[in-house]
Amino acid sequence: MDTAEFPRRPTTLAWVGWGALVCLVVAAADSLLALIGTALLGTAGGLAARIEITSELAASLFLSQGGLRFIGLAAMLATTVVGHRLLPPPGWRRWVGLALLATGATAVGWFVFAQLFCEFMRQFGLEARYGKYCGRDGLPQGSVPLLLARQAQYALLLVGLYEFALRSRRAAEALHEAGLRQLDLERERAAARAQLLQAQIEPHFLFNSLANLRRLVRTDPDAAAAMLAALLRYLQEALPRLRETGSTLGQEVELVRAYLDVQRVRMGERLRFEVSVPEALAATPVPPMLLLTLVENALKHGLQPLAEGGRIEVEARRDGGVLTLTVGDDGRGMGEGIGHGTGLANIRARLRALYGAAASLSLQVNQPRGVRATVTLPGAAA
Repeated sequence: MDTAEFPRRPTTLAWVGWGALVCLVVAAADSLLALIGTALLGTAGGLAARIEITSELAASLFLSQGGLRFIGLAAMLATTVVGHRLLPPPGWRRWVGLALLATGATAVGWFVFAQLFCEFMRQFGLEARYGKYCGRDGLPQGSVPLLLARQAQYALLLVGLYEFALRSRRAAEALHEAGLRQLDLERERAAARAQLLQAQIEPHFLFNSLANLRRLVRTDPDAAAAMLAALLRYLQEALPRLRETGSTLGQEVELVRAYLDVQRVRMGERLRFEVSVPEALAATPVPPMLLLTLVENALKHGLQPLAEGGRIEVEARRDGGVLTLTVGDDGRGMGEGIGHGTGLANIRARLRALYGAAASLSLQVNQPRGVRATVTLPGAAA
């Protein structure tokens, strides 16, 4: 799941843009309706009034009505936004507050209309047609209720739209926060699963080492003493990091070297190994104990069954954003049950928990004999 799946929070600039667009659309629609009404009826009505509407007059009517309406709507919307901050939380008090807010927006719209009407008529050359309303008597008393009703209509529209937009925004933010919390829970669950799987490896390795040490105590006390010293050195380096959730490739290589040193005490000349990891990759983050599990698997299933033993090669390289870890051996090779053991199953489960489908573990036949285990980790790990 990605954060891109959740709705983004609208910015202040986006709110301003949407508010301006609403005011512009409503103003244009109001101007167009007024122009159509003037063309069809005029002040006296009839066909003669329709013929008198020229393109120049139509443009002046449209721009004057639209500009006046846009400024009035913008003032009403600003009043709505400011007043909305003072409203109580949802409930009957909020409905009363919304009604009062609509009344206040209506008053502001009427004030803007009354103050700017005559100025707009003069600016657009319509003083001859509407100049009589700008005298001492002002607007006709009969038209005032209608004009106030229209202002109330626009106020109710703006207040309702803003309330709806605000509630939608809060719902989107709640959904966004819930989505982020879900992602955090998924990451924590994946990390906990990965740590649990890692914890399953630790006793597995220690059990095998102690079992080998116990066998050497009975068969070769000198080798057992040397192996015990090597194991103690390994544990001194490994134990402080056994419960860490992260590690680096350099740290994992040191663990592998210490582990192979322990095993070489037991196997002697039957075990040969080479570790080829560029120093530039030492700080690359990798899952703890992953490389060691591959080496242990190669030793247990590839080299130990053979009387002559064999060789283990550990390599690491980075191609672009992909880190590739390879553990190869020239041991017994692919056989029944190879690739289905606890160690490799554990690695696959940890990779799924940490990286999903972006990481993989594959096994191939090595040349001239043996098995090559290859782990690929995504760029986030590299």
